[in-house]
Amino acid sequence: MKKLIMALGAALVFAAGSAFAGDSALTADTAKRFVASLPSVETLAESLEAEGRVEEMRFDTEPKAGEEFKPYSKAVMALKAKYPSDYGKLSSAVKPHGFTAEEWGVAGDKVMIAYMALKMDKEDPGAMAQMEAMDPAMLEMMPPEMKAQMERVKAMMATIAAASPEDKKAVAEVEDELDAYMDEQGAGQSTY
Repeated sequence: MKKLIMALGAALVFAAGSAFAGDSALTADTAKRFVASLPSVETLAESLEAEGRVEEMRFDTEPKAGEEFKPYSKAVMALKAKYPSDYGKLSSAVKPHGFTAEEWGVAGDKVMIAYMALKMDKEDPGAMAQMEAMDPAMLEMMPPEMKAQMERVKAMMATIAAASPEDKKAVAEVEDELDAYMDEQGAGQSTY
């Protein structure tokens, strides 16, 4: 699942845009239900990955400059457009957790941004300052593909840094569960 999160979220390190301005704050209940839904989605994720569909959807889900960082919402939209039967499977998988597929996508975006913000606050609180201190002339000297990637990373970090305190508070209640799930998925990926 960690690999799916990374793939569906355009590796969760390539993004652009602002935080979820105007959206309502995430609740602890929604965060808990999202985390509880992850194992239900895992079988579908593994199937999509095995069939190369995650890779086929990468262009649709990878953020473009100036777009908001919404990896789950974009993945749901791409799934609905390209693979309607798999979209139906996703809808069925998340329904017992109280979500439509679209609601699940929005919840996933908010949970993962807040989760990454908590991690950045704890593990690398100076990362944003380092990114902001980057000399723009240095960026101009990079090859176009690397420059675009750096611009997306910088924008994603700004989105993460702007995560609302309410969202971070809600996700803090499930941080241990998310850590455990990510660790479990990471261990599973390393055996391949």
